[in-house]
Amino acid sequence: MRNLIYAAAAFLFFGCSLKTDVPQATMYEIHYSNKECSAENKQKELKNVFIENVSALDMVDTRKILIVAENNKIRYLTDAKFVSEPSEMIYKSLVKGFYSNCAAKPIFSPNAKDLRLKVSIISLQIRGDKAEVSLAYELFNANTSLKSGMITKEIFCPDPSSSTIFETINKAANLAIDTLISEIIY
Repeated sequence: MRNLIYAAAAFLFFGCSLKTDVPQATMYEIHYSNKECSAENKQKELKNVFIENVSALDMVDTRKILIVAENNKIRYLTDAKFVSEPSEMIYKSLVKGFYSNCAAKPIFSPNAKDLRLKVSIISLQIRGDKAEVSLAYELFNANTSLKSGMITKEIFCPDPSSSTIFETINKAANLAIDTLISEIIY
């Protein structure tokens, strides 16, 4: 019996020494990079905008970075992930975008006269050789829908490396957010 216990313990220790280390995935965060408002955007009275929590399609709202090949085969990057779900990162980027715009300011407790913005992420992916970001939005006040639409931005991704893929997705997200803000404000 004692020999059996020693053999089992030796087997367990030996098995642990054979384990391989799984490489850690690189983590990326979508961030809004436009930090300053331009002088022409400065207005005397800022528009208050309440940004609702951003929603996303299930396929998009994952920490995995989505790749759609030319033949519509879907895969995810294995060596890179988002640090949080895209809906959270886009919400954070929208708040930063409105703060840096100078024509509007995000608020967190809306009044009846304040604008409300509802955004849904339709796509956030690499499709073929382009980063694609699509945002559907609706702007409304307490009673009425004022404006709605869909914004899609694509940027050529020159290299299939994870860092380049992320950089082009981030640039496309920034362009989509800038376009969304200009659609709402002007």
